[in-house]
Amino acid sequence: MPIPDELRDVSLRFECPKCGHPTIRKGSWFKVISNFTCENCGGELRLGYPDKLALFEKHKHLVG
Repeated sequence: MPIPDELRDVSLRFECPKCGHPTIRKGSWFKVISNFTCENCGGELRLGYPDKLALFEKHKHLVG
């Protein structure tokens, strides 16, 4: 299942599983990254393909 393009320009919210701090970025950013650092706790986060699919599914209500 491909990651939908409809959310590429929409701000998505991902919460750090370690501290709960939200990272809010455009869908296009989440599509291309796989690792990033939490701005709050400094934790190294991995966002694999299944996690990306779940994130985009969670936000699909933001597009008509």
